[in-house]
Amino acid sequence: MRRRVGLICLMIAVAMPCRAESDAVSAWKKQIASRLSASFPPQATKQSGKATVGFILDRSGKLISNEIRESSGSKEFDLEAVVIVDRAQPFPAPPPEIQDGKLKIEAELNFPPPRDLFKEDAALHAKLHGICRGC
Repeated sequence: MRRRVGLICLMIAVAMPCRAESDAVSAWKKQIASRLSASFPPQATKQSGKATVGFILDRSGKLISNEIRESSGSKEFDLEAVVIVDRAQPFPAPPPEIQDGKLKIEAELNFPPPRDLFKEDAALHAKLHGICRGC
């Protein structure tokens, strides 16, 4: 059975000056995205939502704090978004070119309904609309 990943989009923003990003910083961001993606729960849900989580790391990659920056509108998803960040620990240490002692990161986590639900809806739709309309 394939594991359904509820992560469609993960945007990570690190508080850094606006200049070209080094390969090390880019690779570090990808590692964080990968850790968050691997921390998504395997269970499926019929609901969907999007929550933005902000979190702060220290120089060793230890999670200092996390919070919901933009609510999904669902307490369940908001709580799960915070738990995903907790489960993703330990994070990789940041590269030396990131000068902050505390690193601020923002991640957008999406919880879509599983694709199998759409198949069930399509089958029901076909049955309902397959009935003769001219009878």
